[in-house]
Amino acid sequence: MRGEDSGKARPIFTVLYHSLLIGAALFVPVPLLDEKMAIFLWKHMVSDLAKSHHRNLTKQQVIALSYQSRFALSEGCLVVLGQLLKAIFRTVFFFLEWRKAINLATEAYYSGYLLDELFAYEAFDPAKVDQYAIAMQKAKQGVNTKLVQGVFRSHFRSSKGVLLSLGKWLSSITVGYAKDSWARRRKKKNAEGATEEQMENFFEMHKSRFQTLLQELITSVQTGIGALPKEHFDELRNRLFEELRRLETT
Repeated sequence: MRGEDSGKARPIFTVLYHSLLIGAALFVPVPLLDEKMAIFLWKHMVSDLAKSHHRNLTKQQVIALSYQSRFALSEGCLVVLGQLLKAIFRTVFFFLEWRKAINLATEAYYSGYLLDELFAYEAFDPAKVDQYAIAMQKAKQGVNTKLVQGVFRSHFRSSKGVLLSLGKWLSSITVGYAKDSWARRRKKKNAEGATEEQMENFFEMHKSRFQTLLQELITSVQTGIGALPKEHFDELRNRLFEELRRLETT
């Protein structure tokens, strides 16, 4: 999936679009909710790619295939402390946050690449999503992700204004999410399900704006990744199919 095949054009756009959004989500200036937004976008990428291949997944299956967001975004008490410190010293932490955003966008791209190949797999079985998640993780082990990371780094640097502007738009989603979630918790209603649905509706409402904002950047990043050695992606694809064949024989 490097852009040469016109049949691949839509999945490529979907992966790059979400990868950039996921990275930009870390610029949301709301502690904890920035990562909440990144995870939401990761699940959205899984769902969109599945639909592009006419794969019907349940909510739980989408979550299972969003496994990498749990590795890319740390969890636990130390993260809560880190988020609080970030809120206090946001300027000091900006450089680290920028680097983390680049790493996250890179992880999302590789995840999206493998998901696209997985959903195109003729023997794909939704009942095996937990095994597929492990297979994708194994396929990526040892791969030189710095190649794609370098492309994202150079374009994040040259498109700083666009990404920060995108972060502001994503902030409006998270602020609405936080207010509605808090109000529902006070009324003891289903806060999680309803507010995530609200986030989905708001995101879809502004989808064309996000795509317009990112159009040139997506084209530029796609060109950069397309210039990388074809063998890099062939190796990644072969590793995935090797893991999938292993699943079929066990």
